[in-house]
Amino acid sequence: MRLGPRLRFCDYIPDSLEKENALNSLTDGVLFSVMAGLTNPFWGAFAVQLGASDYMLGLLTSLPALANLLAQIPAAIVIDKFDNRLEPTLKFAFISRSFYLVFAFLPIVPLPSHVKAWTFIICYTLMRFPGTICDVAWLALMGELFTPSLRARIFAERNMVCSLVSLVATLVAGKMLDALSWPVNYAILYFVGYIFVMGSWYYLGRLKEKPRPYAGENARPAGLEAFKVVWKDKGFLRFIAAVAVVYLGFHIPAALWTILWVKIMGLSNSWLGMFSTISGVMSFLSYNQWGKWSEKHGNLKVFIVTSGAHIIFPLLYGHFPSPYVHLAVNALSGFFGAGLSLCLFNALLDLSSDVSRPAYTAVYNITLGVSAFIWPMVGVSIYEMLGMTATLDLTFGIRVLGVAIAAYLLSDQIKRGLQDLSVIDADKV
Repeated sequence: MRLGPRLRFCDYIPDSLEKENALNSLTDGVLFSVMAGLTNPFWGAFAVQLGASDYMLGLLTSLPALANLLAQIPAAIVIDKFDNRLEPTLKFAFISRSFYLVFAFLPIVPLPSHVKAWTFIICYTLMRFPGTICDVAWLALMGELFTPSLRARIFAERNMVCSLVSLVATLVAGKMLDALSWPVNYAILYFVGYIFVMGSWYYLGRLKEKPRPYAGENARPAGLEAFKVVWKDKGFLRFIAAVAVVYLGFHIPAALWTILWVKIMGLSNSWLGMFSTISGVMSFLSYNQWGKWSEKHGNLKVFIVTSGAHIIFPLLYGHFPSPYVHLAVNALSGFFGAGLSLCLFNALLDLSSDVSRPAYTAVYNITLGVSAFIWPMVGVSIYEMLGMTATLDLTFGIRVLGVAIAAYLLSDQIKRGLQDLSVIDADKV
């Protein structure tokens, strides 16, 4: 399945090995996106069907975040024990993705509903341990496979194609889940997802690493020593602090969307699929443009702009309980979310050192992992005390404050980045 050559992607890459890697990474991403489109929008709905309570839905958000948090430092240490980045990526990807078979059979196993719900939450949490090691290794691998000058364009193109594939898969999944009865619908969904994600794993294995340009073993910080390099990098620490205060406003309502849409508004799987689909369409249409804006204005400035655009969303969700309004908000979320994810990905690679990238990635993920573990459960508690609308109003205020703090923390780096971009533009002229 060589989608790349047929559709003439990556023709701008001069190096043949780098071009081949880009095409295989694109195909890997496309197949992975089919699985993601089939399953990601419906995790919460699947848990509800299994018999999960509001408290358990909160755990479904927080426990995997805790697992992700606990696995970060071990992940960086384990990855450094391998001679390359691809081997740990493949090994731990295989383990993590095998859990989809468990999810496929779980709906049809003759167990009490609460046992099924707890089994799902536990397995979904356990999946994050090998998944986290895979993610850290993959990010380090991507930073080494592609040259910085081409990286933004390669991943803007990759994200654009993958978002289109994912939204089509979500649209099909929503219709299929409503057309078939429980539990057959979800059993088929996860089994098909497993087939596609293992196809993704095959193409992941076709990536070819270049020899790593280390001057010697002593020149490469390994294990816990690599983290000392990160903690001395003040610019990087200001960056992750800015990301943390912004994502606090994202994580507080993270467990509330399923409660709002499924339990309060009573929306069908088709509506949930439409939300993800319209968001994916807007992401698909805007990825290339966000790549151009990031090149022109810098990743950090785009981060502040896209974070600021998310401020108003909780008010719209909380005060307009119409699926059509929520559909429009999801469209805006897809547009600005594409820029947010792309600029953060590129900023993390730009600000991290090649030899210490697993440690940089681990520190970044730990910071967000603490937030993702604590604040969704706090959000559920606030909702139980104040109700949905008041909680989302509070989230609005938190997002305003978070973006203001982030802009202050990154102001000097943004100014320096704009000066560097001006120099580059002058050199081009």
